[in-house]
Amino acid sequence: MADSDSTPDAEGVSLVQHDTDAFEQALQALLGEGGEPSTARILFHGGARETRQQALATLTRHTPANVHQFRVPSLLNEQRMQTQNALRKAFDHAAEESALVYFDAADALFVHSHVDTPDDGEDRAVPSTVEYFFDRVVAYEGVVIIAFQKEAHVDWAGEHVDLVVRFG
Repeated sequence: MADSDSTPDAEGVSLVQHDTDAFEQALQALLGEGGEPSTARILFHGGARETRQQALATLTRHTPANVHQFRVPSLLNEQRMQTQNALRKAFDHAAEESALVYFDAADALFVHSHVDTPDDGEDRAVPSTVEYFFDRVVAYEGVVIIAFQKEAHVDWAGEHVDLVVRFG
């Protein structure tokens, strides 16, 4: 996509601006046109919630899958195991229907802490909430969209996605 609205980053992830020809071309290249749902990980960055919802609607034209939407803060609990259970259920339920999964307000993953998280870092065998979430994202055999506001979170998550869509 040698278009002025699209650029690959250092890891080869396509970066596109929402509401451009490059956005439509990237979706078509990634998802095809209305066939079987493929595996794709898309990151939405910035913009108002309403604009991201419009982009989600555009994206659904490229896949016949149902959409399962979650606001990440509603999945976070006080105990790590409760949070991981909520995330597991979200992915498992979506997988049963081969649904497209959309996680809005995902920045909360990076700032949320659990009361049972060790302060000294000794228990590193247990994955952090962010690690657990992205393990599930990478393992999901369908389309996952994650919405972030903060650039640092986009930079960190970029290695786990196929396409970054910037808003605004």
